[in-house]
Amino acid sequence: MKLTCVALSVAFSFVAFLYLLIVFLDPGMNVETAFNLLVFAFIGSAALTALVLALRDRHR
Repeated sequence: MKLTCVALSVAFSFVAFLYLLIVFLDPGMNVETAFNLLVFAFIGSAALTALVLALRDRHR
């Protein structure tokens, strides 16, 4: 449960940062493109964080 909470919070933080970057650096970006970037960034960062934490716990 702790692993899931950490992975989701890291993913949410990353997506919030990415959203701010999109708003400030490219405010004219297409809505579908921005949505796809945010969704896939959330899924990827959550999966990568969970994988890294699981492998780190197994290695100890």
